[in-house]
Amino acid sequence: MRAGELEHYFSPQPSSPSAEDEFTVAVHGRQFRFRTDAGVFSHRFLDRGTRLLLRSLPLPLEGEVLDWGAGYGPIGVVVAAFSPGARVTMVEINARAAALAQGNAERNQAPNVEVLVGDAVEVLGDRRYDAVLTNPPIHAGKSAVTALIRDARERLRPGGELRMVVRTQDGAKSYHRLLSELFDEVVLEDIRGGYRVLCARVAPGP
Repeated sequence: MRAGELEHYFSPQPSSPSAEDEFTVAVHGRQFRFRTDAGVFSHRFLDRGTRLLLRSLPLPLEGEVLDWGAGYGPIGVVVAAFSPGARVTMVEINARAAALAQGNAERNQAPNVEVLVGDAVEVLGDRRYDAVLTNPPIHAGKSAVTALIRDARERLRPGGELRMVVRTQDGAKSYHRLLSELFDEVVLEDIRGGYRVLCARVAPGP
């Protein structure tokens, strides 16, 4: 991965010159059009991990949904478009990506979206969710992903779930073990192309 591509994870304000692009992709039989830019993760196409995560989702979703590390918005936009009864929050530290996510929500007629810009823990405050979805920032390091998982566990309501996609060679098995320590149930939802989708659930309340 080139240094410029890592800006998706590390740079609130990417230094790379803007070079907007656009592509269309079919998800669950529906066409989505995404505008992207340099300095944003996977800006030329929908990456394989995100594709696998999206195909694993039991759409429509209900309640409060968080797309953690939203990038230009493919996960949150698709969920919102298929789930008019849900309220989707997309949080992203990269200001360029967050602006694209807002535009892509409007472009794909997904009005039930809120985009927050900044460090997730700071801008989310004490908000709680029924589902947290993420293609996590693996290249930010294991400590960053572990912190994300632990924070997601605290944000989930009873009966809620964290669904994340990780490449097997990037430590998916070790994250599976961590999830098993923190959550009441962990399921390997899908595995293909070197990626795994892990679904970790909180037990329902009484």
